Amino acid sequence: MDPRQARQLCQIRALRQHGVISRSEAVDTGLNKRAIDRILESGEWIRLLPGVYAIRGCPVTFMRRVVGAYKWAGDGALLSHSTSAKLLGLDGVGPFGIEVSTPRRLRSKKVVIHQRATSDIPSMRIDCVRAARAEPTLLDLASRLTVENLELALDSALRLGLTRFDRLERFHNSFAGRGVPGSAALRGLIQLREPCQRPHHSVLEVEFRQLTRSEDLPGAVAQFPVVLRSGLTVHLDFAYPDEKVAIEIDSVRWHSGLRAIKQDNERQNLLVALGWRVLRFEWNDVVRRPKVIAAQIRNALARQGELGL
Repeated sequence: MDPRQARQLCQIRALRQHGVISRSEAVDTGLNKRAIDRILESGEWIRLLPGVYAIRGCPVTFMRRVVGAYKWAGDGALLSHSTSAKLLGLDGVGPFGIEVSTPRRLRSKKVVIHQRATSDIPSMRIDCVRAARAEPTLLDLASRLTVENLELALDSALRLGLTRFDRLERFHNSFAGRGVPGSAALRGLIQLREPCQRPHHSVLEVEFRQLTRSEDLPGAVAQFPVVLRSGLTVHLDFAYPDEKVAIEIDSVRWHSGLRAIKQDNERQNLLVALGWRVLRFEWNDVVRRPKVIAAQIRNALARQGELGL
């Protein structure tokens, strides 16, 4: 290999991202059309999309497809909809095809194209691509997700620090409205969640809040603060403060291990000493036995009411 070829190889290795390189990037390294065609014929590169190639031996991953679509779409492109949701790590969204928003008129059987202006869409760099931020992603998905899944997506965006309620409301006021798909659904969810702007710790807690609505239970306060003793304040997953009924949702992520069990026991004992009645539920209860849970909560509220708490 002569020095020029060695330099080209080093440049190509630096340019390729997730095993993907575009024709224009290859040309920038000094490769001409004939050289690129020879590489393709040899099988060293595999054509992903027009003018975009995967390098043989690199893993076939979701990010390889994402990077290929992004490089193919060119200037002004953003990963959006379900693809930006996947990149942001939002819950409740799937399946994950490759969706791109671009002002250009493009067509592909491998990529879903949303032709629109992108200059005003809030975006962020993720790895080597640009993707729509959480606010436009939630608006884009609001017209295709159920209310339950949209709430899962919203809550995960809040939990991950990708947005805040005030920021989401400002975005909705500026970009949503008549004729914009998903506007009414997202506005409805914002209004529904306004009394509980603090994000839940887990998907299971969101499922529980949805259960209280479907079973027509009184509204519980999420993440309710209780001072257990001087210097120790805890946030209950859900609470009925007037009746002093606490509801803890036990998920594997947040309630596992001996240390966590000891902390939970101490927390519960201190709550009981302060006059709280504590109900604990786990995944199987919330998902498979909603009516049983609802009956237990109603019974607890009634008993605490009879005690005058």
